[in-house]
Amino acid sequence: MSKFEKKYGIKEDDTVKNYHKNRRMFVILDEELNIADAGLTCSHAVWFVQQGFMPQSDDSLMDEVVRGIVDPKGNVYFYVGYDFAVNKKCEDEFFLYLEELVNRLQLKPTAQVFGGLIQQTTPGQWPPRKTYGTIRELLHKDSV
Repeated sequence: MSKFEKKYGIKEDDTVKNYHKNRRMFVILDEELNIADAGLTCSHAVWFVQQGFMPQSDDSLMDEVVRGIVDPKGNVYFYVGYDFAVNKKCEDEFFLYLEELVNRLQLKPTAQVFGGLIQQTTPGQWPPRKTYGTIRELLHKDSV
């Protein structure tokens, strides 16, 4: 089990890798929205190391940056830390980049936006801590 698997509490087996493959990761780092390539089978932590965003030996970045995923339905989940938390600072930063995320990934206006995740013992999409509404409602646009 890797250092990251221990922190997440989930072994990255084929089931978890398949989940990762079917969602799209993003991170806001140095005031820039970075979006992972489609089809990656790794966690944010592994992706960060692969991209040179953080070294394997110091994963403190995971507790500092807003990151998240877009699920196969186009719904957006954002959070911070290994505990998948959401707070005012995280919300303020994320919503600055929502429109860019929507435009770059061509997300539907009916897609939902969620904050934080409630960690479960089984892999798959964990339930959100907060629900914000649809992209249409949040961006106040009829079409995005």
